[in-house]
Amino acid sequence: MSEILYIVIAQGGGGGAGGSWWNLLLMVGIIFGIMYFLVIRPQNKQRAEREKFLSALKVGDKVVTGGGILGKITGVQADTVTVEISDRVRVKILRAQVNPVAAPPEADKGDAKGDEKSDDSKK
Repeated sequence: MSEILYIVIAQGGGGGAGGSWWNLLLMVGIIFGIMYFLVIRPQNKQRAEREKFLSALKVGDKVVTGGGILGKITGVQADTVTVEISDRVRVKILRAQVNPVAAPPEADKGDAKGDEKSDDSKK
């Protein structure tokens, strides 16, 4: 980023009465615009989606905790949710530490071929 500014300053020379300042301001504006569309705007969208997800939590939703524990929501309070992680095992978790389940874990697939491959690799 600073290399671009050095190039702009070097190209301005010293002959113009303030022309190099306009070039510098233009380059800074362009860099800010690029940063806005590549960094700031996507982060704001992601934050809004997360807030929407957290406000829409309801009983029965499958979630992943911040520690990676899979479970199903059994209760929703103002700042916490109760998650059932096993039969009759429930934990209270901060609402901010709950994430949506993206994909089913590999262990739940129960692929018989995967078990055979692991036996062959031990030989």
